[in-house]
Amino acid sequence: MAVANARAFRIVLRIAYLLLAAAITWLLVAGIDYYSLPLDQRPHHPDFRSLRPAGTVGHGLGIVGSLQILLLLLYSLRKRWHGLAGKGHIGRWLDGHIFLGVSGPLLVTLHTSFKVQGLVAVSYWSMMAVAFSGVFGRYLYLQLPRNVLGEAMTLEQIQAQLAETDRRLREQHGLDQRIMSALEAVTTAGGSLWRLPLNNLLLGMRLRSQLPAGASSVVLADAKARVLLGRRILFHNRIQELFHYWHVIHKPFAFLMLIIMVVHVGVTVALGYRWVF
Repeated sequence: MAVANARAFRIVLRIAYLLLAAAITWLLVAGIDYYSLPLDQRPHHPDFRSLRPAGTVGHGLGIVGSLQILLLLLYSLRKRWHGLAGKGHIGRWLDGHIFLGVSGPLLVTLHTSFKVQGLVAVSYWSMMAVAFSGVFGRYLYLQLPRNVLGEAMTLEQIQAQLAETDRRLREQHGLDQRIMSALEAVTTAGGSLWRLPLNNLLLGMRLRSQLPAGASSVVLADAKARVLLGRRILFHNRIQELFHYWHVIHKPFAFLMLIIMVVHVGVTVALGYRWVF
């Protein structure tokens, strides 16, 4: 059941990204003539009343994008409020958080019609800083092994899992000490933390050259898991330290973005700007 739910979630998420890409592409193609004009010429464009920030389309994009940004807070609530503990896999909450973190800024950017200034510019660039730092945070998140609930494993738990994987490679798959030593050499040759993504992509080719000819996909998968676990043990403390500094940077920009966004919305409403209602 859990596997089926995970597969269904991945399918829904992919569809959501495809729909988002299609919508953004359509909006850009439809509005490129307007967006490419200098500011002083835009009022004369036939789409000015709909695509300007206060227009029917522009205002709507701002509302939807802002709501998505507010929904980003649900992920923090899921992690910190005991009432939501165990409500869904934390990894899926993060995937949803990332989708909103991509979609919201894109819609808000279209809402601005690619022109920001004044106090709103501070909120906008804070939003972009949060979005781009979120990409880095996702990378760090993936470097920390997690249990079935999506919670980060301790160093001791990772070491125990590595020992179990080594035992399985020796006893079930019959790998001798020479091959195990070769796997250890591949593990320590992972390079720096920043080279890990590339090295991990090339890992399959390196492992095939070290494993016996005709090794099954199961053996290859266990060998790959062993190397990845070993590499994450090597970088565990460094990743934890970077995660700490990442939060120090990510959170202030997020709070600044939200505060100014609320002020912007409040001023807009106070000045009498309305959407379709």
